[in-house]
Amino acid sequence: MEKKSIIVGIIKLALLALWVPVAVEKLWDLSGFYSTLRRQPIPQWSADILFWLLPLLELGAAILLAWPRSRRRTQQGMWLSAILMLVFTLFILFGVLGWYEKRPCGCGSVISGLSWNDHLWFNAVFFLLAVLGVWLTWPTRQASGCRRKYRKSVQIFRQPAETRDISGHFIVKRCVFTFPKRFPRKFALFRRRAL
Repeated sequence: MEKKSIIVGIIKLALLALWVPVAVEKLWDLSGFYSTLRRQPIPQWSADILFWLLPLLELGAAILLAWPRSRRRTQQGMWLSAILMLVFTLFILFGVLGWYEKRPCGCGSVISGLSWNDHLWFNAVFFLLAVLGVWLTWPTRQASGCRRKYRKSVQIFRQPAETRDISGHFIVKRCVFTFPKRFPRKFALFRRRAL
């Protein structure tokens, strides 16, 4: 368990080191980012949407990953990172395959000097890191609160009156069913019975 949390921590740090500078750079120079988007081989109407959406999604992924002591937020940050990296990786892959007439790259920071092939490998590595992070933060059966079960004894039928045990009492057949516990006890309709 300790090894798993160390690996998740390293993946979180790597993704934070990617998202924070990229998002801050885009938000710092909005006009430059907008002109870069207009040169990309995407429809012109999408540049107006991506102008705000991309930096906010990248910043949102960084915030979710940096959320203190929250496994759920970390997993949401990993999912968002994996989706973003998948989209970026496919965009670069289509450029490497020659599907675009021109291949301008609007990447900033350290990765601006990479070739398209190097950029594809860079994105693929970070995509795989994010997918590994999603897998490692996936809830397990023991961690899930709704997996606990309780036992309920239900009387199915009574034996005829002539069937008595040695002490003279009626023999009652009981069957024990196990039901999944769906709600915590504090939300039970009949709290006394739930305790």
